[in-house]
Amino acid sequence: MKKFDGIVQGLRKFNVAVLFIALIFGLLGIIVCLTPVTLFGQETTVSGSSDGNAGWAFLAAGLSISVSVLGAGIALSKIGAAAMAALAEKPEIMGSAIVFAGLAEGLSIWGLIVAVLILLKV
Repeated sequence: MKKFDGIVQGLRKFNVAVLFIALIFGLLGIIVCLTPVTLFGQETTVSGSSDGNAGWAFLAAGLSISVSVLGAGIALSKIGAAAMAALAEKPEIMGSAIVFAGLAEGLSIWGLIVAVLILLKV
């Protein structure tokens, strides 16, 4: 039983490390999305307006992707752990475990669609 507890503690540390790395990549994504406006000093406009809100559009696109992927990662970590525990007891529920994992991944696809729609307005 002690060996199992050591494995569980290792997995918890691994999940925290993955969450931290996802946060770092999200912040880098925001910086990259804001770079065309801030670094080059270009006055880009959103939908033909002259007030220069392109930076906010890039920020919104970056946030929609990063938050949705972060949420999908957290959901998938919980669903994956529960699915593996359930599959250990009942191997015949493999199909529903895959469906639930796919539903969690759908969150990130919706974030990507929203980001593309925002960026098409720029």
